[in-house]
Amino acid sequence: MSKQCHECFRVLADETRLRILRAIRTRPVNVGDITAAMHVTQPTVSYHLKMLDELGLITREKRGREVLYAFNKNYPCKGCGVLSVSIKL
Repeated sequence: MSKQCHECFRVLADETRLRILRAIRTRPVNVGDITAAMHVTQPTVSYHLKMLDELGLITREKRGREVLYAFNKNYPCKGCGVLSVSIKL
């Protein structure tokens, strides 16, 4: 298993990050939408989005002043099957 797959497991071990992935799996959303759906603070959501983004599990698209986040279907750890086998999104 590659170092990147180990990092993927580490990042996905957090329930908040899994909830964020579930929230964005079907369509791009902004931080406000995630915050409202999950009932957590904006700084908390931003912190976890940054970790998911750094690993390549999500994408960011800036539209004016708004940033939309979406699940990256071509995430780097796809080869180890971390999301397709271990975690049902």
